[in-house]
Amino acid sequence: MEDDTLPLPADVEREFLERAGDGLTAAAWLQEHGVNPEQCGKAVLIDYVYIWNGGRYDFRIYPPDHVGPKRTALAVPVVENGRFVDLLVIGDDLSYETVCCKAPWLGRDNLKRSMVRLYWHPIDWIEAGCEGCCHIALKDRHSLKELRAIDVIECNDIATAFEAWEWGFGCDETELSRFVIDDTEAAVVRFFEDEARWLARNIAVELEGR
Repeated sequence: MEDDTLPLPADVEREFLERAGDGLTAAAWLQEHGVNPEQCGKAVLIDYVYIWNGGRYDFRIYPPDHVGPKRTALAVPVVENGRFVDLLVIGDDLSYETVCCKAPWLGRDNLKRSMVRLYWHPIDWIEAGCEGCCHIALKDRHSLKELRAIDVIECNDIATAFEAWEWGFGCDETELSRFVIDDTEAAVVRFFEDEARWLARNIAVELEGR
């Protein structure tokens, strides 16, 4: 069930276009976080706040010299088929959320291709020049089923790939052949070691309960 108290995409788009400013501060922010500033695209750095209007939250962007409660974040417009659908905001600690909770993907249009690269975090997607896709619906994994239309899914993060396989393909082992995982050897070993420890703990708990 959708939250009807969240800001509306049309209102957020208007606020973003009228008050967001240029991308110079975004380039500096990305450089501080180790990302090539040339890849900032339409991202900008904003100071924002949610204001309760009695029936719904309004999204407001403040000028840099505004005094008062506000959040600072990298703001990335989420566009599908040329239409603004949401705004992604990424905090300095790299946590992120969508303002309207309408967009499950960055790069959703790329899901129409037969091959796509799947990124684990929006920053990786930005660094890749906004190519490929990144799942950004933090509380809903059902949209990962859209990957079923893709023949080859490349991913450099093994945990992200297995999450996509679990939620998108129901852990069907025959579908693992779609995934090309090029994570580091150390990360792959660590992932399976963690999985083995998790399984061992669950078996131990189950045996103790008998």
